[in-house]
Amino acid sequence: MEAKLSKEKIIQTAFQLLEDKQQLNALSMRHIASALNVKAPALYWYFKNKQMLLQSMAEAMEMQLIVPEKQPTWKHDILAYMESYFDLYSQFPCSVELEIHTVPAYPSRLEHLDAMIQILRSGGIPLAQSHLAVNSFHNLLIGFIMDYKEEVHLRQEIIDGNQALLEHIHFMRDYAEANQLRNIQQGMQSRRNRHLKNEYLESVSIYLDGLHARFCEKKA
Repeated sequence: MEAKLSKEKIIQTAFQLLEDKQQLNALSMRHIASALNVKAPALYWYFKNKQMLLQSMAEAMEMQLIVPEKQPTWKHDILAYMESYFDLYSQFPCSVELEIHTVPAYPSRLEHLDAMIQILRSGGIPLAQSHLAVNSFHNLLIGFIMDYKEEVHLRQEIIDGNQALLEHIHFMRDYAEANQLRNIQQGMQSRRNRHLKNEYLESVSIYLDGLHARFCEKKA
């Protein structure tokens, strides 16, 4: 067993490699071993397989979540939590892919999820709907980040000269203008100056307002 190795060092190196690769499926134990200047079998003293490594990477990421302070209302509490998750996922490479390909079977994640569910329940949301809501908030976040990542990729392809993509953009713009699709035109204009974090938090706020209207206003 290599004395200079540790679980923490392997995880750190894996994240460093993802900074360059930007694809979780491109990460391999062999690549990590090469970056550490050791042979691949040395890594298996610490992780039985790649999936176990991914689980530990997800846990290491989750442990960096900044748990927000108590807010004036339960809706603000949830917003603060999801803002922290947005910041967390923006900090780590391939964060959403890592989230998708792992099971939340580690203490920090379970405790954070339970805390969010309890916040919703304290606001009058039933248990089943609280579970659904927390899952929806995270799925929405994953979708936002993945969509933005792909949008950035497509923009770069257009800059690099992908004429097929450019033609599709021109068609969309021209069709919306010719058929007076004002909402589509305004949406295309707003995306040029979009602020992803604000858009996400506004979407969460809309969801929270819906929960409040459905479960809390009826009781008032």
